[in-house]
Amino acid sequence: MTAPDPAGLAARIDAVLVEVAARAGEPARAAVEDLVRDLMRFYGSGLARMVETMEAGAGPDLVHRVAADPVVGGLLALHDLHPVELSTRLRHALENARRRLGNHGTGIELTGVDGDGMVRVRIPAGCGADTVRDVVEAAVTELAPDTEGVVFDTAPALLTIGMRPSVGTPP
Repeated sequence: MTAPDPAGLAARIDAVLVEVAARAGEPARAAVEDLVRDLMRFYGSGLARMVETMEAGAGPDLVHRVAADPVVGGLLALHDLHPVELSTRLRHALENARRRLGNHGTGIELTGVDGDGMVRVRIPAGCGADTVRDVVEAAVTELAPDTEGVVFDTAPALLTIGMRPSVGTPP
């Protein structure tokens, strides 16, 4: 069985909710959103029991190994059950992005997470390439799907100061 694309599934759910609202109105959309929330709670409670059972039977190492899978880790993170703290997962995500980007990843740094779950990443001036942003966003989405997205801040360019010839000295 092929692993589902979490971002694709989220987009599909949003599209279905928009379609329900267009066809049946806002009350129907609200009812469907309630259904989705109830299903999430149901699956979340089942996952919580599975994590408890794994920890009781095999210890936290097994939970960490299982959470290393991007799909399972994403589910655990969405239900606030991931065994690795968000800050650690974000740090690993940026390390992965830097490694993938090689020299283009130099200077990329995590500056924090806003109260609304947006991850703030500083990239060096002149490093605004879409590829850099795409690689960072993909790494964050993979390891921290419980965040809301990435906001990029550009670090100011450093001023290069050279030696100026002395007055009266030929250049």
